[in-house]
Amino acid sequence: MAKVEMEVVGLSRSPTEPYNAFVIMLRERYGSRRLPIVIGFPEAHAINVELENLKHPRPLTHDLFINTLREIGASLIEVTIDKLQDSTFFAHLLVESGGREVEVDCRPSDGIALALRARAPIYCEEEVLVQAGQPSVEEEEESPPARSSRSTRRGSPSREELERLLEEALAKEDYELAARIRDELRKLKRSEEETDN
Repeated sequence: MAKVEMEVVGLSRSPTEPYNAFVIMLRERYGSRRLPIVIGFPEAHAINVELENLKHPRPLTHDLFINTLREIGASLIEVTIDKLQDSTFFAHLLVESGGREVEVDCRPSDGIALALRARAPIYCEEEVLVQAGQPSVEEEEESPPARSSRSTRRGSPSREELERLLEEALAKEDYELAARIRDELRKLKRSEEETDN
């Protein structure tokens, strides 16, 4: 099967899943399709630690795994998201040890956290991208919502307009845009609460 190289382009809270769920957004490195994967808080934290280059005094679990591979002379070659079944993504690590390559089953979130630490490529099988990939949204569509006559005093969109745009983004499963709109709604709510006090 054909594999497509991916890169991490976003990590945000999921607007449609339980409170502690996040969406990791992957995009084709040499294309425009995106692949959103819902993950839990611990996995999101493990990925975010590496994305933000945060340092911990002691190794976290994924750091420990990579350190162990290095100490025993093995290395992580790549991570591949290889299957989507019953709304669940599957992946595997390709590990090289002593001249031998071994595939190890893993969750995509763990695989991504490990690949980021090992500077290893992340791939997705073409079939999975066909099943669950999304076309890229043009910059114009990702820009802040247009102003309307029902805007707040600073010219930003009204709460009603933002709520409508959030519903539209969720209906299109555009989680990146939905997360940005949700953040704007939260800022607007905080601003309103401060004004009331």
